[in-house]
Amino acid sequence: MNQSVRRSGDRQGQSHVEYALLICLMVMASLLGLVALGLRTQDAFCSVLAPLGLEAWCATFFNDTFENLAAWQIDQGNWRIENGQLCGGRGEGRIFREIPAGDYTITINGASLAQGPGYGVFFRSSGAPTVNGYTFQYDPGYGRGEFLFRKWVEGRELSPFGRAAAPDEDWYAGGRTVRLVISGQTFTAYLDGQQVLQASDESYGEGGIGLRTWGGTEVCFDGISVGP
Repeated sequence: MNQSVRRSGDRQGQSHVEYALLICLMVMASLLGLVALGLRTQDAFCSVLAPLGLEAWCATFFNDTFENLAAWQIDQGNWRIENGQLCGGRGEGRIFREIPAGDYTITINGASLAQGPGYGVFFRSSGAPTVNGYTFQYDPGYGRGEFLFRKWVEGRELSPFGRAAAPDEDWYAGGRTVRLVISGQTFTAYLDGQQVLQASDESYGEGGIGLRTWGGTEVCFDGISVGP
């Protein structure tokens, strides 16, 4: 009797695994088919998730292709729209946007540093006038060129808590994609799809985003999006 019950339980467990594998295969097949029809991978993924009631995974907190600056709070600096891009510099510049979340992914498209020591991306930031939060810095002016994570406390930027030297990086290449994945205490930065830096800190659990310039920086961006 016990053996019969055990075999029945084993068959049920095996059946559940088989169903799960079958669903995964069906999702992958649907994704490949939609991508083959010309949909972007993210759009295809969201199209598959929607019938399963998981469309929240594809929500976008914020998206801006920089037709104007109405969505932003300019704290300081020379920020302007030029040829459909957001451009900043020279000198110290800070611009902020509230985001109602703590964990999110920031994607910046078409980042082009024309000159200067670099630019920063704020995340989990309180915004102006007194900045608390973090920045990821694309920083050819630091040492021989590094990627950095810094913490801000009451308007002061502290020494980096995450660093990765990249002396051979082509810092002034145009059209780059910067992606930051902010998840719990762990922050991961990608450049053109390649991970360049990861670090952890637990000081701030939520806050908005922003962009920063300093020194002789001249930089422009095509667009920015923030999603889960």
